[in-house]
Amino acid sequence: MKKALVLLIILTALLSLTGCGSNAAPAAPATPAETAEPAVNSAAPDPTQTADPVTEPSPTIIPTQTAAQKTAPEPTEAVPASETVDVDLTQLSSTMIYSEVYAMMYEPDQYDGKTVKMKGLFATQEYNGKRLYACIVKDATACCAQGLEFELAESRVFPDDFPEPGSEITVIGTFDCYTEEGGDGNYYVYLLLRNAKLL
Repeated sequence: MKKALVLLIILTALLSLTGCGSNAAPAAPATPAETAEPAVNSAAPDPTQTADPVTEPSPTIIPTQTAAQKTAPEPTEAVPASETVDVDLTQLSSTMIYSEVYAMMYEPDQYDGKTVKMKGLFATQEYNGKRLYACIVKDATACCAQGLEFELAESRVFPDDFPEPGSEITVIGTFDCYTEEGGDGNYYVYLLLRNAKLL
């Protein structure tokens, strides 16, 4: 019984503290004529007050490299100094390479005359008495393939001077396209890397 009475007294005291407040009516808003000029605080800031953590800017920390971390980047395949690569497909993922070649097929004018470097599988075929060479890329699921035909700048003899069909190659050349009539009376546009080099 005493415990219940003590708990009741403590609960009453807590409730009386939370109920404190002013019953005075709220003051009417000030009209522009009654508004006082803001006071200018020329005194030094009070050291007992803490700064607002939200508005106080925090210092930016820039990590520095130690001598052990400053290493030269790994060399990539050498491209002759005279050739600048406009479209480097070797730096893209398989999905992005496939998408970029797809874009080349549908907007060849955007790539005309640009130097393209790509990595893919070597393919060759005899067509209308002429041997064609291509670099084929597959999408991430390896279910679809796209490719660019290439025409080497230097003369080579097939098959002695070429890699095995299906082996991985890297080729660089100038993007171009040409139109050829098919056997069905339609004209077809073919993509080509001219003056190409196998790296």
